Amino acid sequence: MKKQIFILLALVALTSCVDLLQEPQSSLTDHTLPVTEQTLESNANGLYQSWWGENFGFNCRMASLLLAGDDMIAGDAAKTRLVEDDQMRVPANNLDIAPLWKHFYATIFNANNIISLIENNKTLSADKSDIYLGEALFMRALMYFYIVRMWGDAPAPVDATSGSDINGNDAMPRVSTKDIYERIIVPDLLEAINLLPATSRDERGQAPTKWAARTVLGDVYMHMAGWPLKQTDKYAAAAEQLKKVIDEGPHSLVKEYKTLWLKSSCYDKTEHIFALHHSLSYLPSQYAISYLGYEEDGWSDYAADPVFFANYPNDKRKAFCFTTETIDKTSKQTIAWQNFGPKAPYIRKYRNFGGCATYGIEGDNSKKSQLSEGITPIYRYADVLLLYAEASVKATGQVSTLAYDCINQVRDRAFGDTTHRLSGLSTPEFEKAVFDEYGWENVFEFKRWFQLVRTEMVDEMVGKNTAVEARLNVNHQNYLFPLPARQCQLRGWQNNPGY
Repeated sequence: MKKQIFILLALVALTSCVDLLQEPQSSLTDHTLPVTEQTLESNANGLYQSWWGENFGFNCRMASLLLAGDDMIAGDAAKTRLVEDDQMRVPANNLDIAPLWKHFYATIFNANNIISLIENNKTLSADKSDIYLGEALFMRALMYFYIVRMWGDAPAPVDATSGSDINGNDAMPRVSTKDIYERIIVPDLLEAINLLPATSRDERGQAPTKWAARTVLGDVYMHMAGWPLKQTDKYAAAAEQLKKVIDEGPHSLVKEYKTLWLKSSCYDKTEHIFALHHSLSYLPSQYAISYLGYEEDGWSDYAADPVFFANYPNDKRKAFCFTTETIDKTSKQTIAWQNFGPKAPYIRKYRNFGGCATYGIEGDNSKKSQLSEGITPIYRYADVLLLYAEASVKATGQVSTLAYDCINQVRDRAFGDTTHRLSGLSTPEFEKAVFDEYGWENVFEFKRWFQLVRTEMVDEMVGKNTAVEARLNVNHQNYLFPLPARQCQLRGWQNNPGY
């Protein structure tokens, strides 16, 4: 039983594709066979397939579980699973927990195999193989980053067959969060920075670059500085990495916020540093219909938190991200959000760009789909600016000119003018301003929950909406999700506290 759980998942994962948005063409190559650039490309593309998972995959599962944050609520009180997610009362047999766990580890297994293929085969020159080695290291680090933030201590397989962990233990016990950060995530990203190219090998920008690796590393250091490790010296390390992206990287903010989600422009790599692109035909894991209310003939899975909405500044982002009125499908009358089923605005950000239900595909109502061909941003340049502003202030205790410039760039675009720039704030006031701005800028992008946890602000922020009846004041037991029930049963693990 030592290896069976992980090997079973690995067998599910061993597929890949020639193009990131095409059907799989081949499988991983045995170590005894020659390794070609085409083989590595195919296997590297497969990393995104295993990450996306099945239909109703990564995007949908994250949206459900991260209802725990303060920016989204369950759209229907009768949907028990979503209400439990929203209230932070997730049971160990929750239907979103096991699939995410499986897909993260499937991607890790594939990455481990690619790393071993390259290290054990010298038939391809380093200038050809380094990009794929860097990509595998990047993806392994990113998957572990999700795992430790969601579950804390976890198994840490790193060898080719994923049969033993970083300590050489084939019983695969849970390894400490600290060790996973320090012995896998950080070293993998540091090496990936040296190996990855400056521009994505994928025309859509879905394959990572060295700038993506630096950005993730900066975010990793921010989390190491916060809960649970509280290694505050990492704020300076985060600022260093993020400043390199600002000073040396090719990225900048696009002029209009909304264009980041439009099908016609979402492939633009000006601001998108790393993202998942969805397709109606290949791994369609973005159910945009979930964001439509019943009044719009949608599923009403999610809605905006009305308290978060009320505290959101009246800028151009707010107008784009929230649906505050709609035409009722039955009465054909316009109704305001106060009369929507959940008594909250609906989420507009993902709903009608590239095909979804009522809105058709690019305005063509003859072509309807429950899915969207849109985008799930993982990291944008706006993240770099706001994370740097926070990191630099927490590292030095001072608000620098660059820190002000970073947050004001984001605010200038948000309001469409320069009249809302910040200046003259105390250090605590600036830290709060950056905290709020990060939440507003990234609303509904599955980042707010992680921000609340690392800053230990879950109870304060989620508690503002008393109607949610969230599980609060439980000594941080609501900061981690339950381990999959089946894993605990088979491996004899004790679940995370509170579950």
